[in-house]
Amino acid sequence: MMKYFKTPESLFEVLGEKQTVLEVSCILLFALLGSLIIYNVAEIQFDHWRSVIAYILIADVLAGCIANFSFGTNEFYAQRPKSRLIFIAIHIHILLIAWLLAEPMESALIIWGFTIGSAFIVNAFHGKSIQLFIAANLMCYGMFLLIYLSLPSWFLMVSMFFMIKVLFSFSVDHFPKQRNTR
Repeated sequence: MMKYFKTPESLFEVLGEKQTVLEVSCILLFALLGSLIIYNVAEIQFDHWRSVIAYILIADVLAGCIANFSFGTNEFYAQRPKSRLIFIAIHIHILLIAWLLAEPMESALIIWGFTIGSAFIVNAFHGKSIQLFIAANLMCYGMFLLIYLSLPSWFLMVSMFFMIKVLFSFSVDHFPKQRNTR
């Protein structure tokens, strides 16, 4: 069994109230390496404030994609349904990344609208055994949407992880039965 430590209060919204060293390490590694891979594929240079902010936002998307699957983050939001709704609503990362890196806003708006709308639908099934199935179904439709949009490969990657983060990783309660066993 993994040993949990109390996370700093300033990181509760990101990591929950408790985490393991392994989970935090995996989150950071994926965020940093994934962002470097995306920037390498996109051939983006850190020569402008817009590219630096976009890199931070991309790292946040990737970190959240993994963090939201952790027990600590899942537990934090499972106990705060209103905070979960607010968290979904404020996720405009894909729009900002598109604007900062000059991607077509039409595609970004479609991706954002589908992701946020689907996340609210999935969240509406909280506490129901069908929630995971609904999320997986919408995620699969979302992947078709991303392929259909014919995005540049780097923006496809970011969009895919954004969709996983908000629609599947965050909106699903992944540990409903383990809540009282850890």
